[in-house]
Amino acid sequence: MQEQNDIKNFINNLNGEFQEILGGGFYNLITGEFFTKTEVQKYIQRRVEEYTITTVATINRTLRESNEIETEQRLINKRSKNKKSKLKTKDRYEGGDFNIIYRDRIEEVNDMKLNNNEKLVFYVLRDFAQYPTNCVVIKDSIPTMKELEPIIGLNEKTIRNSLKSLQEKNLVKLKQYGHRKSIYINPEYYATGKDLDIETLHMFDLIDCDNNKIDEYIQYSKEEGDNN
Repeated sequence: MQEQNDIKNFINNLNGEFQEILGGGFYNLITGEFFTKTEVQKYIQRRVEEYTITTVATINRTLRESNEIETEQRLINKRSKNKKSKLKTKDRYEGGDFNIIYRDRIEEVNDMKLNNNEKLVFYVLRDFAQYPTNCVVIKDSIPTMKELEPIIGLNEKTIRNSLKSLQEKNLVKLKQYGHRKSIYINPEYYATGKDLDIETLHMFDLIDCDNNKIDEYIQYSKEEGDNN
């Protein structure tokens, strides 16, 4: 029971190192760095695993020294099965002077079996996506569905229905912008460059976990702990 309380207090202390900010990110109160939710979760997970291993080793050592039976080592927190990284943000998005189409994603789009209207809407609109938001902008403004009619060659109702279907397939996202709806193209399939706007990446759940940053912060935390 005491060990469980110790772990709970340890986790609470780790959570206390971060302050959630608007947009779903976290501000580290010690270093001032920005962390994504995934990075915070992974950092806490790894620290708890290390803490658990150390605690079990200490218990085993104490029991050996007191000639008691050595307990079986159990890890309380197993590493979660991480999803395959969708994107390496720093490696794949940088610049803005070109558009990026990923070959492996072309097959995915083909497998979605888009109808002719959906194909027309998607392939026409993606060429109007602007850096760094990947948002469709025509003549420096968010187009209305009516304004899209002559550009796409379909009526407003068909465009709306096609966009709704494309959004369900995660190829686009629609976001209310005043009396208009802004259209964002999923950068996983078509990107206007690297270093895209972080809100767009959040929108499509494309923020990757920076393992190097976590390693550096764990090392920093240990060094600070040794100095205190």
